[in-house]
Amino acid sequence: MPRKRTSYHHGDLRAALIKAADDIISKGGIEAFSLRAAAQRAGVSPGAPAHHFGSAKGLLTEVALLAFQRLGSYIEEAGYSGDAVKDARALSLAYITFVLDHPGHFRLMVRNDLVNRDDPRYPEAAKPGKRLSRAILSAHGKTDLDLDSFDDAADLLCGMATLQGLALLVLEEKAAHFFQEANSRDFVKKVLPKILERLYPDEPMRSRTKKIMG
Repeated sequence: MPRKRTSYHHGDLRAALIKAADDIISKGGIEAFSLRAAAQRAGVSPGAPAHHFGSAKGLLTEVALLAFQRLGSYIEEAGYSGDAVKDARALSLAYITFVLDHPGHFRLMVRNDLVNRDDPRYPEAAKPGKRLSRAILSAHGKTDLDLDSFDDAADLLCGMATLQGLALLVLEEKAAHFFQEANSRDFVKKVLPKILERLYPDEPMRSRTKKIMG
């Protein structure tokens, strides 16, 4: 039976459509999303999403901004110890936990074709990622992020590539197989903290490299 149409004020309808799209991504991932599905879930006319957001990308950008806020909560809960290596471990664990908790949103957040990076709210929303980036560089013995520097950009790219790859392996239930854990939840709880200790050892990487080279 079709859902009963609901009367909304302009602002309420916009919020209802964002929530509907957010719920769809949460439960079924990007594959389950369409403007028509969002409209149906919100109980409004099929043309309402396009009227308010212009396109699927416009609505999905709103969902991505919410996802970045959620990631920010995970990052904040990880805290700040002032120890570069411990912070890199804690934030990496928080990030991968977020990915495991919100797989559909994670896959949306990394899609340039579905998210408007030019939205004026995006730089503020992306701050959790910048904090994670700084933590990764600090674990390399660097205190300032300068993406005009080849060394900084290369270290950051390699660090983020490692973290993203690890997150995907966890998400696809492949990381657990390396350690004969039952599932990714067990892997993140029992094994991942130890792996992050190897990825970010107590002595900053740059200091270790200097000793080896010296």
